[in-house]
Amino acid sequence: MSGAGAPSALASALGYRKFAPGHPPRVLLMEADYHVVGALRSAARELGWELRGLPTATTGRGEGDFLRELLTALVDFRPDFLLSVNHLGFDEQGVLAELLERFEIPLASWFVDHPLPILFGAEANARSNCQLFCFERTALPWLAAIGFEDPRHLPTGARLGAESAARSTRRFDAPLALVASSWWHKARVEPAPAVRREAQWWLATHPMDRAFAADGLAQALARRGAQGRLAPLGVQVALAETSMNTRADFVRALAPCVPTVYGDEHWRRLVPEVHLEPSVDPEYELPALFAADAVHLNVTAEQMPTAVNQRVWDVPAMGGFLLTDERDDLLERFEDGRDVATFGDLDEALEKARRYLAHPEERRRIAARARQKVEAEHRTLHRLREMEAVLRARFS
Repeated sequence: MSGAGAPSALASALGYRKFAPGHPPRVLLMEADYHVVGALRSAARELGWELRGLPTATTGRGEGDFLRELLTALVDFRPDFLLSVNHLGFDEQGVLAELLERFEIPLASWFVDHPLPILFGAEANARSNCQLFCFERTALPWLAAIGFEDPRHLPTGARLGAESAARSTRRFDAPLALVASSWWHKARVEPAPAVRREAQWWLATHPMDRAFAADGLAQALARRGAQGRLAPLGVQVALAETSMNTRADFVRALAPCVPTVYGDEHWRRLVPEVHLEPSVDPEYELPALFAADAVHLNVTAEQMPTAVNQRVWDVPAMGGFLLTDERDDLLERFEDGRDVATFGDLDEALEKARRYLAHPEERRRIAARARQKVEAEHRTLHRLREMEAVLRARFS
């Protein structure tokens, strides 16, 4: 469209009714190469939602060809809402957010990483048409403080299904298994030199751990605001460095039980004696590994004070037994010793690994109960239903 009549014509085209009663929602999904995006796509279709994907770059957002493609999709598809993961597709200045608000297009943005480093300095994205969901509950007060109306806690859910294990031709027989990247690339290789220097400043001056992420990070970033985008980028790298060390300490602590780590070669830099196997393909091999009769290990990244990672849902979804660190979100949904096994420190992790390796029938009973619970309550489609209820109540 062009000319003086273009804005009013566009407003007219986009002034359709959203969330008609009795009809499944129509969703325009901002797509990128994230596993959770694929899970959302599959879950939406399983629910019978009408879905269209919009390819979205992770950089260079909110302008140019992408904006034209977005407007075309809105006019042609007439979605009830736009769905983004981690605010993918939105510029820091809030240009795209303001445009969607002007044309009254509801936006659901689901953060499955800590939102503070992503949204810090991008407060212009807080708009009346935006409903935020976040897997980390300690971030909700900060999101509300910068202007997002009624942000909601929404954990992730299982993305793997029972049929997925049949895809793999690779067989797994490790009795004690950890599927994890070393985080070396994210902490040491990927960052630009200036970002790495900023991360070193954070590591030298702050305890970059879960407690700090929950209680001190927002205030510290505000004090460091003169650094612009460099500060939150440095925070992300500093948290990656701490998470890398947490994983390395975990593997060293479990060494008497000889865990098999499925991950990248950088593990050998951190734990030279590690029993390392190649990384597993997330679509074709990971389901078969999680379905194997083993003790599947898990430890949570430092950016997640209360939240749980994807393994907490996907291991039991495949019928596997999970031994993981205690997390608030986990213990709200699973009973320790009945649906899941947890540890509070590294000594307890080693003690419980030995226990469950020696008692396969006990771990199989726990795994079976956890699988039933995940299937009933904790798949990605359950999260989408929660999201839909919130959006209908607010925007219909």
